[in-house]
Amino acid sequence: MGEDRFLYWGSGSPPAWRVMITLMEKNLEYTSKQCDFSKKEHKSMEILELNPRGQVPTMVDQGVVVCESGAAVQYLDAVYANPPLMPKDRKALGLALQRFHESNVLAAKISEVFRLKMLGQIKTEEDESAWDKKVAALNEELLLWDAHLSEGYAAGKEFTLADVMLIPYILILLRLDATLETLPNVKKYAETLKARPSVKKTSPPHWATSPSPGWLKGKF
Repeated sequence: MGEDRFLYWGSGSPPAWRVMITLMEKNLEYTSKQCDFSKKEHKSMEILELNPRGQVPTMVDQGVVVCESGAAVQYLDAVYANPPLMPKDRKALGLALQRFHESNVLAAKISEVFRLKMLGQIKTEEDESAWDKKVAALNEELLLWDAHLSEGYAAGKEFTLADVMLIPYILILLRLDATLETLPNVKKYAETLKARPSVKKTSPPHWATSPSPGWLKGKF
């Protein structure tokens, strides 16, 4: 029942989006509270009592508190076995786990590029040059992922938790106006996954009403 499961989340938070996708993939009902980052609601005592880091996602499942997104999605897949989101075959499982954790490398590079712009830290030509270098490093990482995605999904031909971890960050690239023309497999992946019901229905609500900042237009 939804009252047995509660999620604190924020619009545009990729980690929270990961958990929301997983809950939908598992057909699990839940209640939730959207936190307004501008009001620092993620730092409220209500959340801090559960998560001393004051971050979203913070999930409570039948009295069990799980906060980190990777831990939360693995917990949900372990506790609620059907439908499974990780393969049973050893080789396929090894690859899915590899991609699961590898997604955090891409996430970190995207976050670096995003935060510098979001926080208004690019004010001089030197700052712009430093940002361009981070964009170049992101491109190198995306080239690796373009090869990884040659079979359609993050770890082969089937949707797994590796995709749950990856897709919110890939879709941020589209949100920032990256065309992905130089990354055909990434582009196809983004178009396919953004239409998946669990991804589409949990998409950040503010994306539908606010313009894109366009920071990556012409970059990829």
